[in-house]
Amino acid sequence: SPPLFPAAPAFLARACAPGMAAAGYGRIVTTASLQSALAFPNSLPYAAAKSGVLGLTRALAEAYSPAHGYEGITSNAIAPGFVQTELTASVFADEPRARQLAARTIAARNSTPADLAGAAVFLCSPASAYVNGQTLYVDGGFTALGHR
Repeated sequence: SPPLFPAAPAFLARACAPGMAAAGYGRIVTTASLQSALAFPNSLPYAAAKSGVLGLTRALAEAYSPAHGYEGITSNAIAPGFVQTELTASVFADEPRARQLAARTIAARNSTPADLAGAAVFLCSPASAYVNGQTLYVDGGFTALGHR
């Protein structure tokens, strides 16, 4: 449900904040979308909700910052491309559409859940300590590719 997209991570972050504060370390990773940056037909509620996730991600980065007594907590978003999952089964069942979407990426293919793992590991690791309030597009270059 689109209204849950920004609300659920906000509630979860608030619930986890005391433990992250006590540990002096925490990582908040939200899930954005291609539609956080691009308009798609017939998708107004989803696009609005996923755009809201980006604002929430930045607000969480500020709220759980040293300015408010928190140390070691970051908040970032992963924005996946078209990922083959149960939720997107209808998209991938339409083979011409799936091929068309893959052709819109620099990688020339659609995503699998495994493609997101490295980004999540990075954003949850100490290596991302100075990355905060950002969105990492893991979309095979979909958002970077202009017109071919």
